[in-house]
Amino acid sequence: MFDDSFAPSWTPKDLFSSERGAALIAPYRSGYMIEVEIKRLRVLTSAVENSERITDQVDISRVQSIRYFEPTDVLGLLDHDSAWEAAPAVPGGRAFHAWFMPLNNQGASEDLLECIADLRGRTFIPLPPMLADLDVDLAAAPVALRRAIRQVTDVDRLSSAMRTYRQTRRANTILAVPTRQALANLVASGAVVRLDPVRAISTTTSGQGREPDRPFPKGLAAMPVVGVVDGGLSASSYRHAEAWRAPAFVSDAVADVKHGNQVTSLVVQGHDWNNKLQLPELYCRVGTVQAVPKRGSEVHLDPEAFVAYLDAVIGTYSDTKVWNFSFNEAGACDPEMVSYLGHQIALLARKHNVLPIISIGNRPGSLLQPPADCEAAITVGGRMHSPEGMPGEACPVSLAGPGPSSMLKPELSHFSHVRVLGGLMTRGSSFSTALTSPLAAHTNMRLRDPSPDLVKALLLHGADGDNYDPSTGFGSPSSILPWECQEGYVTLQWTASLRPGAAYYWELPVPPGLTRNGKLRGAGKLTAVLNPHPLLTDYAGPNYFSARIETALSCERSGKNHNLLGSIETGRLTEEQARAVDHKWSPVRHHAKSFRSVSFDGNNLKIYARTFVRDLYLYPYTSLSEVPPMQAVFVLTLGTGDAADEVYNDLRTSLGAFVETSVVDLDLDLDNDI
Repeated sequence: MFDDSFAPSWTPKDLFSSERGAALIAPYRSGYMIEVEIKRLRVLTSAVENSERITDQVDISRVQSIRYFEPTDVLGLLDHDSAWEAAPAVPGGRAFHAWFMPLNNQGASEDLLECIADLRGRTFIPLPPMLADLDVDLAAAPVALRRAIRQVTDVDRLSSAMRTYRQTRRANTILAVPTRQALANLVASGAVVRLDPVRAISTTTSGQGREPDRPFPKGLAAMPVVGVVDGGLSASSYRHAEAWRAPAFVSDAVADVKHGNQVTSLVVQGHDWNNKLQLPELYCRVGTVQAVPKRGSEVHLDPEAFVAYLDAVIGTYSDTKVWNFSFNEAGACDPEMVSYLGHQIALLARKHNVLPIISIGNRPGSLLQPPADCEAAITVGGRMHSPEGMPGEACPVSLAGPGPSSMLKPELSHFSHVRVLGGLMTRGSSFSTALTSPLAAHTNMRLRDPSPDLVKALLLHGADGDNYDPSTGFGSPSSILPWECQEGYVTLQWTASLRPGAAYYWELPVPPGLTRNGKLRGAGKLTAVLNPHPLLTDYAGPNYFSARIETALSCERSGKNHNLLGSIETGRLTEEQARAVDHKWSPVRHHAKSFRSVSFDGNNLKIYARTFVRDLYLYPYTSLSEVPPMQAVFVLTLGTGDAADEVYNDLRTSLGAFVETSVVDLDLDLDNDI
């Protein structure tokens, strides 16, 4: 497609229609994948040359060129040799993650399955069943965890993927490819649309005075639990802070337990270790998931089995709502393709209603590393600290964003040069992630009706930056805790179920403290987080998100809505500009602005929200009316910063019974028992 031809209204669905034996399969790179019946190619050619229908002519004008899907497309940004060298050695060859070619025609999909069956044993070898060799004693594990693990240990992976493909025409699995020539044959077979080398998973690698006290505060048992997926925990001084321990995914001999101990020390009492930095006193307990090997280990970490293991563990410890992932895959994210691990962790997060906190990764490199491209997560980058212990410049070690498919990653940044267990000074996005997780866990604990997206929205909303920055995200946590209201301001949060295409409005009375001489003055901040499921797909490349949200705050002036906070008017931009400048298809909207002497009519402010969808051919929907409503959370702050203006009391009084306090009062005894 031409550069200015990316929008739902310009998708060439009229030209490539079923009457011509064609079907749109998925967005791909800078265009679309089209499936065409060979015997109907002449019909399609004739339509391109002779059609007089306006809809066809519009499509033709938007299409820059048409070509066959080539074997070189399968490996994406890699060539044959670099892909082979990047793949780890496994029994039977080298490990690759294969996505089966998505097809629309039933007969063609059955032919593809026959092709895959024929290639088995000659061109690739399926890996053994997942978790079959989990080297742990499950006898002491919870019943639910044992049951979940056993459900996948006897399953033939390839057969399972083929059954999934027969049902949905979409499937992926990991294969062992025996030789370079076999790799070339698999790429040229037409059976796979995407083939990625399996990447190694590894950990990413201030205060003063004596080490912090242990044992911990006697109120530690009442603190929230953070699931720490890392190298495990061996430090006996932190066993008292361990709420639960899952069966290990990797053995003690290869686990990066040193890194796991360091991350755990920050999750439990990061503020004690770094007592000269601006960090709130937030103790946490941990759930230990020993799953990450040492950097350079010979152990091959099977991502399919890893995801199945996480599914079982997260489902078992369902009361743990925040999960710390201080590790990354080797190699950068594809700018146009969401990674397997990023996508799968997002699916797990939505399935189990949890919030992942994920490190962005460290240099060398220039782009974030998987699974930092997980849409459901808060991705955390690094940040230096000033001599006063305040957030400073971007960390030179931490990688930067943005993420693929319009994702604004990282969302947050935090101190990355810190002191950890043993009094060691270290640096890396692992540690900024470990400092963010306790804040998320305490926010979740203090909300009356918490949800992962609400916690995420509150943390982004309370960050110290107004605009998105690829290095620091929306900023770092400020001295105002996410569940607190800053003096001189009022903060409202709510959840809404939005039908695509419909415009939603909420009206607020203008607080008297927000006006002077009959005009608005002060500042506002509006954050919205959309849950895009089920309208996202890992086959859609840059169009990973098929839903987006638009939101704004306005006042009425001369009979029209005057925008105080909100989106650029994307209708005046090309689709390419709207994506690059306004991050149009990001599921996160964040607007902050000061306003002085703004004239307005009436007595109300108006909050607007609307969701839009695209690429419905990827889903079992044919019209907007069939698409289910999508959930979105909103956080709005208004004020002047002057407590004397009483903006909080004014709005609370005006809204009366329409609002309620969303925070639970907690009385926690944190006196140290020493």
